[in-house]
Amino acid sequence: MRQILNLFLLSILFFCSCHKNEDSPAPPVSGITFKKDGVEEKFMPQYCSIRPNSSWPTTMTDFTLSGNSSDFKTFLGITLQVSGELKTGSYDTNTSGCYVIADYMTNVGNINEKDYAVDNADNYPPGYFKVTITSISDDWIMGTFSCNYLYERTFNEFITITEGTLLPKDIPDTLLK
Repeated sequence: MRQILNLFLLSILFFCSCHKNEDSPAPPVSGITFKKDGVEEKFMPQYCSIRPNSSWPTTMTDFTLSGNSSDFKTFLGITLQVSGELKTGSYDTNTSGCYVIADYMTNVGNINEKDYAVDNADNYPPGYFKVTITSISDDWIMGTFSCNYLYERTFNEFITITEGTLLPKDIPDTLLK
């Protein structure tokens, strides 16, 4: 009878100690998500780096991020070139001392490939792309991005990217500070 009571008490103790803590947030999942013309897309990060600019290594820092759709037919690339060190904050095509390069490519590698980029289309406001870096660590970088439009000059086509989030991590080629 004593063994049954001990086993019963041990079982209660085990079940009471194994409860899920609802307060602890789930770890962030690596990825690039955004809405293109209102439709959500999710890309796998392929490359991410933060390093001195090769042309001006003592004065400029480059942040480069690229990713692909799961079928590798669509590509997104974002590069920031900033004066000094990359820090948390907002960077856009109007920020002094900062260059923002963004490309969204469809039908990659095919004859009908299209490259939508930050550009100034005739009779439209200047192209605008904004990246906000919210957190930087030794292992990952987090942020958001959006634009008023990306322009494909050859085909005279536009796309809009909104609600973009980035969290590349655990990428073998990552060179984060």
